[in-house]
Amino acid sequence: MFLLFTVSTLAGELTTRIYHKAGGSVEGKILEANGTHVLFQRASDLQQFRMLIDSLALNSQQAVELYFSTERYSNIPKVQTPLDTRMLNKYTSYIDSLIDTSLREKKIIKTPEASDSVYVRRLYLTVVGRIPTKAELLEFLDDRDSNRKDKLIQKLLGSEGYVNHQMNWWSDMLRIKDRPAGTNINVGGVYREWIRDSLRVNKPYDDMVRELVASQGELYADGAATSFYLRDRGMQEDNLSHAVRVFLGTRLQCAMCHDHPFDRWTQKEFYELTAFTSGIGDVRLRDKNKIIGQLSRTIDQQASPNSGTYNNWRNQVRDSLSFGLDNNGTGKIKLPRDFAADDGAPGDTVYAQAIFTPKPIFDPKKPDVKSRLVFADWITSEDNPRFTTMIANRLWKHVFGAALIEPIDTMMDDTLPSNPELMKYLERVLVSVDYDMKEYFRIILNTKLFQRKALKEDYKSLEEYTFAGPMVRRMTGEQIWDSLVTLVYNDIDESSRVYLHNQQDYSIIYERYKDMNASEIYNDFEMLAEKNGNDRNFIRVIQKETSDYEQSKPIKDRGLVRSSYLQSPAPGGHLIRQFGGSDREQIDNSNSEPNTTQVLNLLNGFVERNIIANKGADFIMSMQQEKSKQKQVEDAFLSILGRKPNSREISDLKVFIDNDDPNSFKHVAWILLNSHEFIFVQ
Repeated sequence: MFLLFTVSTLAGELTTRIYHKAGGSVEGKILEANGTHVLFQRASDLQQFRMLIDSLALNSQQAVELYFSTERYSNIPKVQTPLDTRMLNKYTSYIDSLIDTSLREKKIIKTPEASDSVYVRRLYLTVVGRIPTKAELLEFLDDRDSNRKDKLIQKLLGSEGYVNHQMNWWSDMLRIKDRPAGTNINVGGVYREWIRDSLRVNKPYDDMVRELVASQGELYADGAATSFYLRDRGMQEDNLSHAVRVFLGTRLQCAMCHDHPFDRWTQKEFYELTAFTSGIGDVRLRDKNKIIGQLSRTIDQQASPNSGTYNNWRNQVRDSLSFGLDNNGTGKIKLPRDFAADDGAPGDTVYAQAIFTPKPIFDPKKPDVKSRLVFADWITSEDNPRFTTMIANRLWKHVFGAALIEPIDTMMDDTLPSNPELMKYLERVLVSVDYDMKEYFRIILNTKLFQRKALKEDYKSLEEYTFAGPMVRRMTGEQIWDSLVTLVYNDIDESSRVYLHNQQDYSIIYERYKDMNASEIYNDFEMLAEKNGNDRNFIRVIQKETSDYEQSKPIKDRGLVRSSYLQSPAPGGHLIRQFGGSDREQIDNSNSEPNTTQVLNLLNGFVERNIIANKGADFIMSMQQEKSKQKQVEDAFLSILGRKPNSREISDLKVFIDNDDPNSFKHVAWILLNSHEFIFVQ
């Protein structure tokens, strides 16, 4: 049962029916609500009652939070981070106790503790997105510190590997592409660098979201976060739909064209919410657009033999200068021509209005309402009933493979978590650490649940996953790629292994032309053409004009770098895409579906050519240095599978090593790389 809205025939006004845990229901009006209590007026006699929210049925609790409560989590005190051992243990122990209670109620036995080898491999893949090197594995196994697990967790969370792995996760969630539709340069590099920098300084999640939604300024100056709107340039309604789905776990896209057939949202409510972001237009700055228009006319009028090159340069200057936002939202929008609902007409002006409590206090009809700033504050409010739920649930799924609410982005009024008490507690934990994602991860990773053996038995569905143990998962395309590259270059996360694919820095063009008018830009084009002819690599042309210009230093095997530095999305046919990497067209669009090309790539494709046949690969040289067959087998296991082999495995694999063939030890590596154990996170 859930909270219903009915019209009282006696009073002629809207009333509410709420249901109690103990059974029964009552009709009346909710006068006020906060995080703990509801003030309710009974319809039959107008008597008022103050009730504990916890006394209501779960769906009624949820509906009160969504549409009536004005105070949810804003009164939760913040704790100092990083957490001390006592507070860390308090959080993790309670999380484990809630899981244990749920398992006992369902009469399910939890899995035993995993071995150190399984644990450390799982931790590396979860936090930094790659397998540990042999040296990293042995360092942990040899550590006798009683606090070694939390010590390693903190080390990995503070590493560049964490930034690289999270960069992939954010790129998939926000659909970050190097060149969004309607752009002539790879502006996605700016977006990626903004995300990377935010992760590097551990910017709180709510601050990141607020800065994206409220972003303004010039893309290559102070407005890198406007990339959030540039990704959906010219598609304001789609951008709004994506934002609400990603940050609030609510799907509104159906209400773009008609009242939602499966949820409560109307078409008019969709446009009232969209009104918050009105004013983003095509994400171009008007003043800069005028200059580019004048430049285009000058190029046409001068009719230079180099006009083709000048037009090419102009396009790059245009996108370097003019992308950005110079307003904070108008707070109003006109209903579309195909508006079909009965509560409005095509062309009617509607004003910004939120769909959940607490409703923002502002007048959208006043001039300069800065509605996007209001929208950003409303979305990220601790009292917004879905903001904290969404990210706490999403990060839990990121670690364990299944969420407490599945699907994570299709929450409705009657959606309930598989473990409501745990979901509520995780939300409170996240608020208490002030949306510090690293500290939240640290807490989850320190639970006994994360340290247990993976659940080998099949499960009915993600919605019914019990968390008797972590889920066995196939690595993502990026994890497979980064793990393979790690075998070749153990220093994969060092600055010496950074090569930006398809992410040219156009800020050099912005800096050169940001203060010029159209005539000055054209004159500069003519000067540059005299020196460089029709060279259309305009970044190189401009770089030559700088006093500190020098050719970038070559990097060995520049194709074998972290997946987060490759072009986004990875090109079709790339190993990452073949193993389910996202095309960045849809939110969270990666998958783990098996296919034939995956097998071929592991058997005799990319892995054979670029990993096993690579004489300079770190793991190959390590195996080669071992003098005995047994040591070579052990070395392969430690490097590839993150564990020592048992006696049977040593005996079975030694036969593949031929003393007369100095490269025969590679057969062992080939066998292990083609095993299920390698590509699965256990």
